[in-house]
This record gives sequence, structure tokens and C-alpha cells, in this order.
Amino acid sequence: MRIPILFEMTNKTVIAVGGGAVAAKKLKHFIGVGADITIIAPSLHPALQQLYENGQIQWQKREVREEEQFDSLLLLLMTEKKELNQSLYEKKLPHQLVYVANDAQKSDIHFPATLQKGPLTMALSTDGASPAYTKQLKNRLAEQLPADIEGDLYFLKQARKIILADPSLAEQKKQLLQQISTEEFLRQENRDQLLEAMLEDARQ
Repeated sequence: MRIPILFEMTNKTVIAVGGGAVAAKKLKHFIGVGADITIIAPSLHPALQQLYENGQIQWQKREVREEEQFDSLLLLLMTEKKELNQSLYEKKLPHQLVYVANDAQKSDIHFPATLQKGPLTMALSTDGASPAYTKQLKNRLAEQLPADIEGDLYFLKQARKIILADPSLAEQKKQLLQQISTEEFLRQENRDQLLEAMLEDARQ
């Protein structure tokens, strides 16, 4: 049974075996989030080569042996050799989460279609039923999002910090947070001033 989760990747170790097109596609999810990424492969896809030259990933330029075992939180097996992937999978450690590019059933983790707009992250999956349909859903959802959703979310994030940090608003916090998150409030051009007025009223 699979569940969707958001995973904190800062300082988490990721070892990727294989440096081809599949690795380039999957590793983009881990770039810029603080993960400690090492690729083991005799050569790199141009996109990965650029990341390596920029110091964003580490690279062990070599072939991987079937008897090897890796101690990392995430192990991504993405070589074109099914037998090698299988052998490395069989040697996974108890704590490891493993992705096997050629075998979705063995994989502990999967990569859903992702819609990213500033602080907003939406993940969609049809459990492999139809990647094409998943892409269509993603595009339809993107069209339905408010034009300034990033600005709305940044405003709400800052407003939430102010409200939660004020001990004088103990009884009104929930109500205030609900009020400022409504479409009617967010579309007000002077919402910053309205928020200040609401806080002043609540403190009295």
C-alpha cells in the first residue's frame, strides 16, 4: 500500500547507480533540496555532467559490481542492466528505501507527477494506470489555480507567523486564520491593511 508523503531531504544521503537519461530525469527531484547525492557510473548524461561540474552532485566514475552494498537512506538503481539492478536490490539494507527503474513493484518509492507553484506542491498519481492521463489532470489543475497563488501563499505564510506568535490572540487565532484564507479576503487589494485592522480589533 502506497501513501503520499512530503520528505525532508536536507543532508539525507542518496546514492544513484547509473548515470543515463533515467537518472537525469529522476535526480532532478533531489536537486536544490539539500540532499547529499552521489552517482556511481562510468559516464554521465550531459544534464548530470553539468550538475557535477557545478558541484551539486558527487560522482564516482566507475562500474558497479553485483556484490556491492551501499549504505544510504535512498538507493536509486537506474542502470540498463536488469541483472545488476536485481543483484543490488537483493543486497539492500533494512533501513534503505530503494527505487528500481525497471521494476515498479520492487520499488519502495515512486515519482508522481508534480505541480509546483512557489510553496504549493501537488503530487498526482494514477498508480501506473495511465501516465498520459495523469499529465492531462496535472495540466487541468494548473489551469484552475489562481493566477497569483504564489503571492497568496507567501502572504498567508507571513500572516500565520504573526497570528500564531501573538499570545494576545489565543482565542481568536483559528477564526483569524480561516478568515484570511478565504477567496474574498485574498482578492482584496489592501489585504495587508485589512489584516492589521483585524489584528487590532482582535487584541482589544
